[in-house]
Amino acid sequence: MTVHPASVRILDAAARLFAERGYQATTTRQIADLAEVNEVTLFRGFGNKQGVLAAVVERVVAEMPGRAAPDLSGLPLREAVTEMANREVANGLRDGGLMTRLAFEVGTVPEVAGLFAGGPQANLAAVAAFFADRQRAGQVRTDLAAETIAEAFFGLTSSFVIMRTVLGFEAGSDQEVRQAVAALVEVLLTGAEGQR
Repeated sequence: MTVHPASVRILDAAARLFAERGYQATTTRQIADLAEVNEVTLFRGFGNKQGVLAAVVERVVAEMPGRAAPDLSGLPLREAVTEMANREVANGLRDGGLMTRLAFEVGTVPEVAGLFAGGPQANLAAVAAFFADRQRAGQVRTDLAAETIAEAFFGLTSSFVIMRTVLGFEAGSDQEVRQAVAALVEVLLTGAEGQR
C-alpha cells in the first residue's frame, strides 16, 4: 500500500504537536499548517482530529515489540529479546515524548483513552506470551511469572528511553544505543535465565 506524502506529513506534524501540546490542545488547523497542507486535505485523509490520532497511535503500535514477538519464535532467546529491545528503544526514542504526553491525557480525554488502552496492554501481553513460550521451552526460569519478566523488560527499556526523551540524557549514536540495549538485555537475561 502506497502512503500519500501529504498523509505522512500530516501524521508527522500531528505526532510532533501531540507530543508538545497534547491531543486536546492541538487543532486540525495547527496540524495542517505544520504539515504544509490545506485543512481540507487532513479531513479527506483522516475524517477529523480523532482519525488523525488513531492513525498516529496505529503507527506507533505497529512498531511495538509485541507485534514482532510471534515472528521471533524461531530465534535463539538472546537474539529474539535483543530484537524486541531494539524495537522498543527505537520506537521510544522516536515517539516516547508523544506516548508520554498522551498517557497523561488518558484519564481526561475519552478519545485518547479509547485508543491508548489497547496498545500498551496488548504490547505487554504479547511480550509476556513470548516469555511464557520460552519458559515452556526451558529457556527462561519458571519461578517468575512471564508477566513479571515482561514488565522487567519494559522497565529496563522504558527507563533508557525516559532518561533520554524526558530527562535529557544523550542517546548517542545508533551503535552506542545498540550497545546499551545489548547491556540491558544482558541484565534482563542474567536474572531471567538464572534458576530454572
